[in-house]
Order: sequence, then C-alpha cells, then structure tokens
Amino acid sequence: MPSELLHLPPLYTLVGIYRLLTDPFIRGPVLDKIKHASIRGILVAGVYAVGSWNLMDWFIRKFLIGKGWNIFKSNKVMEESVGGVVNIGLGKFSFGINVVLYTHLFILLPQISSILRYFIYKNLKLARSRAYALTVSSRGKPHEFWSQGYIEEWSQPPSPASSGQVDSTGRRIRSDTKWISWLLWWPTQLVLRKYLFLPLSPSLPLLAPLVTSFLRSISTGEYLHQPYFETKGMNNDDIWRWVEERKWAYRAFGFAASLIESVPIIGLFFSISNRIGAAMWAFDLEKRQHLFSARVIKPLLPNQVGFYGMGKVDDLGVDIQKAEDEIDKKFSKKSMESSSHNDNDQNILEIKGKGIGVAESGREKVL
Repeated sequence: MPSELLHLPPLYTLVGIYRLLTDPFIRGPVLDKIKHASIRGILVAGVYAVGSWNLMDWFIRKFLIGKGWNIFKSNKVMEESVGGVVNIGLGKFSFGINVVLYTHLFILLPQISSILRYFIYKNLKLARSRAYALTVSSRGKPHEFWSQGYIEEWSQPPSPASSGQVDSTGRRIRSDTKWISWLLWWPTQLVLRKYLFLPLSPSLPLLAPLVTSFLRSISTGEYLHQPYFETKGMNNDDIWRWVEERKWAYRAFGFAASLIESVPIIGLFFSISNRIGAAMWAFDLEKRQHLFSARVIKPLLPNQVGFYGMGKVDDLGVDIQKAEDEIDKKFSKKSMESSSHNDNDQNILEIKGKGIGVAESGREKVL
C-alpha cells in the first residue's frame, strides 16, 4: 500500500530491515560482501574485549567512578546509586544495573563497533551500494520509469532564491546547518557525553542519540536519496525544492534511520537496511510522481499539502489506487519487453553517485 505508507516515512526503515532479512535476491549478494570480513572483525573484537576487561574494569573504578583523580567528573553517578546499582531509563521502563558494568559497556560497545567497522569498511560501502541497487532492480521497472524528471506537486512551490548561501558544489545551505554542524562536531560530542551527560544522570547517555539523530535527521534523509535524485536528473534547485516541500517527511525518515544506525555493532547492519528502505521509499515517491505527470492528481493547493507535503491520507481514493495499479502494469510490461530484446542485460543495474555509502568514482554493476 504505497500511498498509505508514504504518510508514515519512518516505517520505511522497518521495510528495509524486513526485506534484507527475507528477500534472498537482496540478502545473499549484500551479506556475502561483508561476511568474511565481519567474522574476522568479530573475532578480533572478542579477543580485545576479553583481554582488556580487567584493565578497563580497574580504570573505571580508579579514574571514572572513584573518589580519587576523576578525569571525567563522573563520580557523581555514584551518588544516585544504591549499593553500586543505578536505575537506567524512565519510570516503568527503567531497570537496575551495576554502575561499573554500565560504564564498562558504555565505553566497550562503541569500541567493538569501531573495530568491526575497520574490518568491513570498504566492503560495507559496496554492500550499501549493492543493497540500494538490488532493491531498485527488484521492482522490475525500466529506465523510463525513473528518468521522467522532476514533477512539481505543489501549486505554489517554495522559492530556492530565499534559501540563502550555497556551498562549493552549488548546493543550497540551510540556515541551521552551521550550528547543527557544531553540535555534531566530535569534540563537542565528547564534551557533552563525557563531561555533561554521564555526571548528570546515567540515563542521559542513552538519550543522547535521540538528540543527535534529530539534529542530523533531514541531512540523513536527503543523503540516502542522492541516487534517487541523480536518476531523476534533478539539479540543485530541484533537490532543494523537493526536500523543502517534504522536509518533515525527510526529518521523520532521517531521524529513524540515524537512530537505529547509532546502535553499537548492529547499527552497521542497519546502515545497509536503511539503503533498502530509502530505495523502497523512492519507488513509492516515483509512483506518486507518475500520478501527477498523468494528471490523476492535480498540484496541491497550500491548504492541501498536509504535514508531510504530500497531501492527506484521507484524500486517497479508489481511483488513485486503480491508477497506481495501471502505472505498475504499464511499466512492468515495458520492462518485460525490454528484457526480451536483451536477455544478457536482464536484472543488471548500474548505479553511481553520492548517498549510496560508496565514495569511489567508478560504477558498480550489480547482478
């Protein structure tokens, strides 16, 4: 139900996880890319965790929560503890944990995640690229479906001229970019996490990813859709206008994607599934673009755009769903005709560009 799902953008992250777990067409080629490197990384991380456990435990007791030379001023956490146990969480969702173990895990898990990332970094970029490309390929649509260009969905679109400065690539800079970049700068994050969050409350370090994910939400959503923008042939002004009209949809999706990627270790897995979710969202958005191109839906008036900039879910009717089915059949037929003329290129997709988690300049062919 693409029309309904468009009004729930965060759910596309769950769609990505589901497809990665259940679709062998995507799961096999993607996970094969990181399987062997992941095993090596897990083994090394396991040896590191076991070998450094006692030393880290001593360091925490001596310098982090002890009354001696406390470099992080986090001994205040002990004031909230009862017999060395602190409550993590809020209200009924809180649980007790040993403060030494909690601090140990808080430090160790990101380290293990970094070790694993080191081993799979190059292949992880290719796996992300492959996940997006295979998802697009799995929809079975020809190039014509994706390359119709930017179709305006608002009757009164916002003007890019009012957005202010542009960067070196010609991309328009949002007014809140500078202070958000400062808050996301790693020294600022270090100060917030080590000198503020942990001393104030044991629960705050767990809430920090919520703040960070919100700050980078719209940039994350836009980043994950860069291959979609490139396929549509959108210029910088088109991209700015597209995201501006759907800024709360991109914030919602980007927040969910950034949040699950911030989970240590398994966040690396989610960084792959998020590409799948982004591709599925792009497919549904493009089907809606075809509805506007065919004049099934007319440009939205200012009082019709809704919270996510795509109208209201109550406006969906049987005629729109029928038109979606017709569009699907139309381009599926073209896809079949195209593949019958060139069986060797069937199910082969080439994709290139920023936003797919791969920085190399060459093209990657995905079978």
